[in-house]
Amino acid sequence: MTGQPAERIANLALAVPVTGRGAGLAIAAVGLLVAGWVWGYPELAALGAAAALACVAAGSVIAARPRLEVERAVAPDRISVGHNATVTLNVRNAGRWRSVNARAVDAYGGSGLETRRVSIPLARLRPGRSAGASYAIRAERRGVVDAGPLTISKRDLLGLAATAGTFGPTARLWIHPRLHQLARTPDGLARSLEGTADKVEQGSLTFHALREYVIGDELRHVHWRTSARIGKLMVKEHLDTSLPTVAIAIDDRPESWPAAPGAPVPQPFEAACEAAYSILTACFRAEYHAALVPASGAVVSGAGRDSYGDLLAELAPDAKDSLSAYVSRLTAARYGDTLVWITGTEPPTDRLATLKRAYPTVIAVHLALGLPTSASLAGGVPTIRGADGEQFAAAWNNGGTRL
Repeated sequence: MTGQPAERIANLALAVPVTGRGAGLAIAAVGLLVAGWVWGYPELAALGAAAALACVAAGSVIAARPRLEVERAVAPDRISVGHNATVTLNVRNAGRWRSVNARAVDAYGGSGLETRRVSIPLARLRPGRSAGASYAIRAERRGVVDAGPLTISKRDLLGLAATAGTFGPTARLWIHPRLHQLARTPDGLARSLEGTADKVEQGSLTFHALREYVIGDELRHVHWRTSARIGKLMVKEHLDTSLPTVAIAIDDRPESWPAAPGAPVPQPFEAACEAAYSILTACFRAEYHAALVPASGAVVSGAGRDSYGDLLAELAPDAKDSLSAYVSRLTAARYGDTLVWITGTEPPTDRLATLKRAYPTVIAVHLALGLPTSASLAGGVPTIRGADGEQFAAAWNNGGTRL
């Protein structure tokens, strides 16, 4: 019971934070009032009363929380490194009586990215009125950026009390890796007899997987035995094996990317994401199927380009699986007929030779600081080496995929 009054006082102090100047003036007001009352000096009591009145006025100004409606938009919401996005804010004073005269600050940042603050002009915003503002975000490195919420700080004219509050939602910006133009596409052994754009509505007659029935599926694809066993319609999904399918395997285990002291994400891992994004873009341009399969387990296959870029924006070298488990998963699933293995250490040629039983074409990419640019055969596997994404693209375009 004794802790309840103290807790109430603490909550009140948090609601209206007092500055050092305000605390000093409040103590002086109490002292002057007591001295004037005890010793009979009305002048001291008057000074104390004026100081106390100033403290009360400051508290009343700060305690009146503004009613703001904030709309936020980021356009575009997905960009690559080196490009800009614009954050647009619309702030409306939803109060009925008070104008808003406060200092507004918007912040943006993300995991592994430096948080930056932008001052938003917001002076004498009358009830029912709106104010707009915008600022640019420069994509300096890969990642996910959250912009907002808007922070409003208020203080009285004498600086006796100050408070801050947040308003409105946040908006997310995905920064995809830097894109390098690749002149060649990694081709598997399977070829379409009528061009790479030869697609079949439900794939060819090669069975791929079972999935739940959706309206519009043909009944001839229903797998009746499985449907009867589990109590719902299941449809056979077939894979069009006439089209090359490229699987990009990023070995995002921490032991594959030794980090420099003080670096949150190794620089070669950024180059690996650039390499994967460039290969995926080349596949989309050639109308090939593609799958992104990191060791961390988040697989994207058969989706739009943004889905691949979003996964690469969020990717970090923190996978928990062992190398054996990763290789076993790639072998069992068989995501395509061509496998591109990207790593920051010497490629495991013995494991890659094992993967060639499931993937007729296997290409290894080794990215590390100071690594000379080259394209050669290592253990019978075409291996591309480079120090960054630009060197990778140069080695790739100079015939590294045709060894």
